[in-house]
Amino acid sequence: MSLAKRIKYPSVIERYYTKYYCKNVHNELNNDTLVLVHSNRICVLMLSERHPIIEKSLKIDSIESLASVNLSMSGKSKRGADYVQPNKLLYRIKCENNQNFTICASIKGRLVEVNDEIIKTPSLLQQKAQGEGYLAIFIPSLKDGENNLNSLMTEQDYNVSKQSS
Repeated sequence: MSLAKRIKYPSVIERYYTKYYCKNVHNELNNDTLVLVHSNRICVLMLSERHPIIEKSLKIDSIESLASVNLSMSGKSKRGADYVQPNKLLYRIKCENNQNFTICASIKGRLVEVNDEIIKTPSLLQQKAQGEGYLAIFIPSLKDGENNLNSLMTEQDYNVSKQSS
């Protein structure tokens, strides 16, 4: 076997993003989100790998989008994009057995994209959770970027809290 086949190279997420978590979003137990933070401040919101939809493979009945993106934004800093607060409602996900999850922004920043593909194909949340199954993309200001990191949990803290509960 060649050396290239034996080496496990880190994924794009492992190389370029830092993982931060927000537990119990919208005060719903285990409704945890993952925020990937790039060095250029761009943040990608996803469901945590320990979210019941992913961990228990819940059947998704429907996903309702509760937010829209201002299409008149322009430039690399996305002037004109809506500036949202952490409690901004983005999605309502209805699953089997009447389990519902409300997904909020979890961070402050300019909302530059919501993923319309997950509404058409809800299975992306489970099959490609850390890829095409992302929820939204944000660009926080420098000040809010620091404040966001202080309000979120690091990957290590999140894992410890999940093991203890």
